[in-house]
Amino acid sequence: MADLSALWALVPGGSGVPLAKVGGAPEPVGTLRWPTCAACGMPLRFLFQLPHVPGRLDLSPWAAVYVFQCENPDTVCFRWDAHAGANTVVAVEEGSSAEEGARYPGPPYAEWSLGLGPAEEDTEALSVDVNEATDEQLAALDRALEQAPESKVGGVAGWLNGDATPECCEAPMRFVAQLAAMPFGLSFGDNGRGYLFRCRREGCATPFRFLSQGA
Repeated sequence: MADLSALWALVPGGSGVPLAKVGGAPEPVGTLRWPTCAACGMPLRFLFQLPHVPGRLDLSPWAAVYVFQCENPDTVCFRWDAHAGANTVVAVEEGSSAEEGARYPGPPYAEWSLGLGPAEEDTEALSVDVNEATDEQLAALDRALEQAPESKVGGVAGWLNGDATPECCEAPMRFVAQLAAMPFGLSFGDNGRGYLFRCRREGCATPFRFLSQGA
């Protein structure tokens, strides 16, 4: 029997979860410092934001996280990489709403609200090591990827090109959420996915990391 893991699907156009959205302008719950690319020095483009939702999405002690990546023209920044500095996750504690720094100069992505819907996935199949898997396990992995929500919080990362879990503080980071490029039109390679992770150590200076994979 499949090991089914409780999780929440991120539903495009959903409601009931204030501050959960893709595109548009970020909505700070405290002081949000607009980030710049470590490679080219230009402001990053805002992708999406997720709030702390007790019982469903634990981001404490932060009230929300904001994800950005480099999409400046005429650059070769490695925006898909979790450690190259061409994307970043800004974690914000609750306070007076404020925004600091220069914004991305181009147009924002179209704005979508996000809701949270209950879902299930085959944790055992999604967790298989593709380098050591049998043909039967690989077939189960393909089925699990098709059946699991493409955009979600919790559960197991649904990798498109093999496990790329980043490390922080000498340990693998904990999976938080993933977001599919479509229907939002986000630039994650060819119809890819973006993945959000959190460091397991309290007090880490960079508690969240983001990366993406193309299909």
